[in-house]
Amino acid sequence: MLPSRFVAAFRAHFPDLLGRPILTALSGGSDSVALLALLHESLPALGCPVFAVHVHHHARGAGADEDAAFCTRLCADLGVPLHVAHLLRERPHGVSREAWWRRERYRKLEAARHELSCAATATAHTEDDQAETVLFKLLRGTGPRGAAGIRRRAGSVIRPVLGFSRDELRAWLGEKKLCWREDTSNSDDAQPRAWLRRHVLPLVKDRFPGAARHLAEYAEVTASDEILLGTLLGELALWPDVGRPVALAAVAQLAEPLRRRWTLELAARLDLAEPPSRVQLAAVEALLAGRTPAAVDLGRRWVLRRQHGLLHLSPPPCSPFLSQAAAVPSRLTLPGGFMARLGLEAGATRAHRAWLQPSVTELPLAWRSLVPGERFGTPSRPAAKLLSLARVPAPWRRAWPVLESGDTMLWLPGVGVAQGWAGEIADGILAELEEPWQPLAR
Repeated sequence: MLPSRFVAAFRAHFPDLLGRPILTALSGGSDSVALLALLHESLPALGCPVFAVHVHHHARGAGADEDAAFCTRLCADLGVPLHVAHLLRERPHGVSREAWWRRERYRKLEAARHELSCAATATAHTEDDQAETVLFKLLRGTGPRGAAGIRRRAGSVIRPVLGFSRDELRAWLGEKKLCWREDTSNSDDAQPRAWLRRHVLPLVKDRFPGAARHLAEYAEVTASDEILLGTLLGELALWPDVGRPVALAAVAQLAEPLRRRWTLELAARLDLAEPPSRVQLAAVEALLAGRTPAAVDLGRRWVLRRQHGLLHLSPPPCSPFLSQAAAVPSRLTLPGGFMARLGLEAGATRAHRAWLQPSVTELPLAWRSLVPGERFGTPSRPAAKLLSLARVPAPWRRAWPVLESGDTMLWLPGVGVAQGWAGEIADGILAELEEPWQPLAR
């Protein structure tokens, strides 16, 4: 009965994805193996071609290699195309290992989704994961946003088995004679979530057999309320964007519960590890009332600032980087999170875009950060001033990527193309630069 329930749930929650290719995140654990097998078995009913991606963390030595080998064999047996992505970037100072892995893992998944032209990426979060998340956040102290737990859908990411328990998925895998890998890090009691999963939830579920389901249902109802409130607030168009402030008074005049929801909704649009805490919410209340502080860090150095009757949203600063060679076509992730593309089809709608002369394909090209004091244009003007006029946030200007050939700056994204290098849409070379942050789809 599990496959039929899975098909019914998929049809109910993701009707727009029927008949479209789905990318599955495959770790090798029981939940992800079950998700892959269910999607594969449901192909006739859903019409969704299945692809898989395994993210190799290179953090557990031979164990991680064996996970990748297991996923390769499993996909070969099922006839599912597999892409293996590797996390090789050095973790920034001050960022926890788990938070860094999660952030980079989703970056890799999104890159693979684009590369494989999939409509969505499916992750194997279960009812047990939902219950664990809600309980964990409540115990740590959270508001409605945190209590809403894991969203069934967030942007291009979907969770098709969120309404299924781990036990029933494993029982079905047993019936299918499919095995899986156990992640030893899940037994590390030094990690709060692992300790909660191993020691607290089993006791709660033993005493209250329906606890996981009840916590998951509570999260779903809370999430529905949050989405509705966010939609109603969104209709008021009160969201500050990077480089685009909003009037302080328009937000301050909202009723207190709506002001709190406004802060939570704003934070939900950013790439934060956690929703704002009660302390942060109180600080924003003081900011809106004109009291101290005049600026609040919402998390990951995203700062909401009060200045001259306006609310400004400042992104985390980026550090300058050295020259990185580029070619046509190419797609590069630059330091700081910038995404640079040359000679490819148009990408993100918010990307800076320019058409260059076809002759650039014969030149040695490179991306680099803007040099302090550098000038651009005819007549030349300070590039930093031009970026300010283009509303490029101050924390990004020192690291702002430019496209050059030799000593010639060909394109200053957000400002323009150097004289003599602008091309036509019909036969030119498309250049794009995507900023480190893009609003998350609701």
